[in-house]
Amino acid sequence: MGLALIGLSLITGCAGSGSHSSMTISDCMAPVRAESSDIRRNLARIERAPLCYRRQQVREGGFHWTFHILEHEGFPQGPFWVLPHDNENTAFDVAVQTVIDYGGGLLAVDSGGQRNFLGQDPNRNFSRSRAESGLCRGQLQAAPGYSQAVLDHYRSRRSPILALHNNHDGWSGNGGIGTISLAREGAALTAYPGDYSRTSSATDSGRSSHRLRDEDNLVFVVGTAPLNADPVLKRRVAALNAAGLNVMHKQLSSGNFDCSLSDYVARHRLGEYFNIEAEHGDQLAQQEMVARLLKVLGIPPLKARTKSSPFLQH
Repeated sequence: MGLALIGLSLITGCAGSGSHSSMTISDCMAPVRAESSDIRRNLARIERAPLCYRRQQVREGGFHWTFHILEHEGFPQGPFWVLPHDNENTAFDVAVQTVIDYGGGLLAVDSGGQRNFLGQDPNRNFSRSRAESGLCRGQLQAAPGYSQAVLDHYRSRRSPILALHNNHDGWSGNGGIGTISLAREGAALTAYPGDYSRTSSATDSGRSSHRLRDEDNLVFVVGTAPLNADPVLKRRVAALNAAGLNVMHKQLSSGNFDCSLSDYVARHRLGEYFNIEAEHGDQLAQQEMVARLLKVLGIPPLKARTKSSPFLQH
C-alpha cells in the first residue's frame, strides 16, 4: 500500500519549547519504493523475509525528518533497534539480519547517507524542552516531537531500548581516528573489558571471536550514579563482561548531558538502554555482539523461541 496515514501526532509549545511538530507514518508498503540506499542494498533479504516496511515523517521547526521502519510481521514484539546515523552501513545490515532472526524491528534515520542532517546530528537531537536543549552544544533546537516519535516505538514493547552504531579505528588519543574506544576513559567514562577467555561460542566464528577484544567493539551503557551504586546495571555489566563483551559506562550528570539517545533515556529513567558499537565494516563481530547481548537479556532467536519468552509474545 502507499503512504496511507495511520498515525498523526501534533505537539504545540511542548514543555516550553515553543515548537510545533507533526508526525505521519505509512502502513506497510513495498520496500522497493523506499528512497533509501540502505533498503536497496538489503532489498533481496528484506523481500524474502516477512518484514513490513513503513515510512515515518516528522516535521519540527525547520526539520523534516524521515525514518525508515522495518518490523517482523510474525513477531513484531521482539527487540527494537534505533539507528541514528545514516553513514553507518554495517550497523544497518546487522540490524536487518537481527530483525529477521529475532523478530521486533528497527528505525533508521534518513540523512541522505551522511552522519548529520541539515547540520544536526540525529543522535544529539533528544530533548523535551528549550531549557533541556540548552544543556547540549550539539543540538540546534529543542526536539520534543522528534524524541517522542522515536521513543513511541517502545510504548507497547517489553524490549529494552537498543541502538546500533559504527565507529572508526581507535581514537585520536592513542593514534587512532575515531571517538569511541574502550581505551578512552575519563572523568565520567569507565571501561570494563570483557572476559576474553569466553570469546568462543556455538554462534561465532574465529574472526568475530578475536575481534570482540578490539577496543572499538563495545557495549555502551549510561547511568545516573557510579556503577557500584547502581546494582541493577552493575549486574548487567558483569553479565556482559562474562559473555566476552567489552562495556563502557558513562555516569551522567547535568554537566555532561549531550542530548544523545543514551543520555536522554538515563536522564528521564525510561528503562534499560544498550548501544552496540562496532568498527565500520566489522559485520561478523557486530552480529556476534548482538547475539551475546540478547542472550544476556534472555531474548532467544525465533528458531529457539519458547512460550515463556516475554519478548516474543504476540
